[in-house]
Amino acid sequence: MSIRKFCGFDVNGWRDFVAKNWRSLPGDDEEVGPVELVRSGPLSSAVCVGHGRSTRWIGGAQADIAPHGLGGGWGEVGAAERRVSVRSLLELQNENLEILAACFSGAAQGAAYNVLAIDEGPDGSEAHQEHLLDALNFGKYKNPLLVWRPVLAALHAIEQGLVEEGQSIGVVCQDRLGVATQKLLIRSARGVLAAERREAANHTKCKFGYENLVLAARNAAVGDDGFSARTAHRAIAASVGRAALGMECRPEMLRQKNGDWEVLDLSNYDASNTTTCIEDEIDLRGCDVVLFETLTEGALKNAIFSQIERMSLAPVFTLPAQAVARGALSAAERAGNGAPIFFDFFPRMSTIVFGADGAKNFDLIRPEETLEAGCVYRSPEPASLAIPAGQKNVSVYLRKEAAPPPRKATVSIGKPLAEQAAVSLWVEQKPAAGRARILMEAPGLGRNFAIEWEAAEEVDRPWEEIIEDLKVRVSIPHRLVLPCGMHAWEDSSRSDGLKNLLQQERYRRNPDWDTLASKLAQRPFGQYCISSDGNIPSEIGEYERELLDDLTDMAMEVTQSRLVGETGPGTEDNSALKFLTWQFRRCPQIVATWLIDCLNDDTGLHPFVHHQSSWILVYQGLGRIIRYDETEARVMRKLLASKIETWVWNRQSACMAFLLSRSDTAPTLLSRLDVERIARRVILDFERNIGGEYTTFNYAPFLLAGLLRWRLKEPGALVAGIDPLADEFQHVINEVETDLTGRNRYSPNLNRRREKILTIMRDLKRELQGEGTNPDLLLDIYGAS
Repeated sequence: MSIRKFCGFDVNGWRDFVAKNWRSLPGDDEEVGPVELVRSGPLSSAVCVGHGRSTRWIGGAQADIAPHGLGGGWGEVGAAERRVSVRSLLELQNENLEILAACFSGAAQGAAYNVLAIDEGPDGSEAHQEHLLDALNFGKYKNPLLVWRPVLAALHAIEQGLVEEGQSIGVVCQDRLGVATQKLLIRSARGVLAAERREAANHTKCKFGYENLVLAARNAAVGDDGFSARTAHRAIAASVGRAALGMECRPEMLRQKNGDWEVLDLSNYDASNTTTCIEDEIDLRGCDVVLFETLTEGALKNAIFSQIERMSLAPVFTLPAQAVARGALSAAERAGNGAPIFFDFFPRMSTIVFGADGAKNFDLIRPEETLEAGCVYRSPEPASLAIPAGQKNVSVYLRKEAAPPPRKATVSIGKPLAEQAAVSLWVEQKPAAGRARILMEAPGLGRNFAIEWEAAEEVDRPWEEIIEDLKVRVSIPHRLVLPCGMHAWEDSSRSDGLKNLLQQERYRRNPDWDTLASKLAQRPFGQYCISSDGNIPSEIGEYERELLDDLTDMAMEVTQSRLVGETGPGTEDNSALKFLTWQFRRCPQIVATWLIDCLNDDTGLHPFVHHQSSWILVYQGLGRIIRYDETEARVMRKLLASKIETWVWNRQSACMAFLLSRSDTAPTLLSRLDVERIARRVILDFERNIGGEYTTFNYAPFLLAGLLRWRLKEPGALVAGIDPLADEFQHVINEVETDLTGRNRYSPNLNRRREKILTIMRDLKRELQGEGTNPDLLLDIYGAS
């Protein structure tokens, strides 16, 4: 006989049983061999004993008889905070690991192998599993293992000879809200029988869920007076749990808040009266044997059993209340002896990969696979993905069969890649051992990444629809939205933030429009004060918004005065106009009309244009502020009506680039002829920089990427090998790449920007080849400028 100690825990909070293969003898001796059952509850608790540094928590049977937390009649020890119910711990209402660990140690400690029963469904979620394992580790339990409650019931039935190899058995477990029905296959493995679990349990809510039974008994205990401070001692009486579960219930002496004694007599309470028929049929089709696992007794147990028996064509066996604990002990012994305990399935988990035929589903966990408990599952074949060059992040779509909807995880890989990198994605998991580990390995980077399911963004679309959308080989770069943030609003070591500037300038007769505009134009950490869509960070309060609105009104008055030729503070230059346009689409749209009128002015005497550099503000300011309306169409018509060969890179080209990249409607206004004309401008802007310092190259890639968004109107446009324009674009991009990689020497300025430009060129080529994988291309181009 083995001298090792094994222990099986059924700590459920309703009625706890712990089965162990040893018993204590007088003194400190122990005898290993005989099975001993340790009971606690019903409605078990943990209590806090001691004071100060000697405070500790005790669970199990000792907590049942302790006066701690039973009300003011017991003095200081009766304080409510000294007692915590096991149910609150198991339901994660209280996540204190020390207290939960005490619930186990109060019954048994010191075994070489420990198995703990867990519920199917919400009370046995991955988060619950991890919390239970953390508590067992906190209590220093060796070789802890979680096993599903129906499986342990089946294991007890195997040990009792109630089931045979090849049988399909149904296990109906009473639970918090009703019953959970699990179907298991009994199979032979390494000379012993074990249960195979191939799907999650089905849950049926009904009146005899433990929670409802306890509530009914508690209401009977407090009586017509209802729950109050005066009746609280009755609500937590031991009789409540016994009555709720249909157990024998003798009169109980209770101590009231004032120290007096009171008798609570629930001996005539019949819990079976609270049960009703199961409204939804329990599916027991195909079962050779049905096991009913319950913690109830007497008439209540018989009432529930009769309903289950009525629904089953197979014989139904009722298991004793301690069956799960005994099954857990058998599981612990099997774990110690290397015998199989059970075989489990994993909920299917999938990702999306891209092959020659486009996007397709890839199962990281296949639906037909099962694994022996205690072993580690690893995806038999990893999903192969690729991170494009220039990327700082990689997006991975994931689907869990047991946790809809799908999710999109974004993994940061640090600095942008110089070239495309291959990655592998797989899953590792143990049965009933918490969350699956989703791992990504990038050998070329020499790094591994862990993907957190909970941190991934939910995608409220069917999985098949996501795949179908991704199957489109020709991608469309996302609309550019320049983000806002708090950095420029707050003071820095170098300058005042916009908050302070607004307060300083609002009450001046002549605000410093230049300083205000410069602050709006800054983008520390890639974030402006106001987003390109005209949004302000949510953290900004009403007071600052009012100050900004007031200064905007003042800037409008100054600009309008300048427009009609009036003089006064601020009318001598375009600083107030600049302040308005750097508010992006938050700028009053009448300003766009003023700027369009400036473009249409043929006199050469417009107040906004006192020198040639003023045109930069006119064109770029117009591109910044325009919204999706007729004004956008007017600007497009004006630009396209001009001679494109004479466009200036930081004026007309910049304005058109802004419109095409930041709007979803502007690209759809283009005709094929318009696209071809703008393409000529793109190629000219590329060619004029080849051999030079690329100082006038900022908007050329924007314009090209903006043209790719014409695919919103013509999905198959600008694909190399199909569209001649795409071939021309590829040719000029190759010339830029040859120029930037073939020189012997580079100026410091160009050397700093060279790699960024090359990365953008590679991404643009992939888009032209119909293999684009960087939807944030426009944002990357902006960041490289």
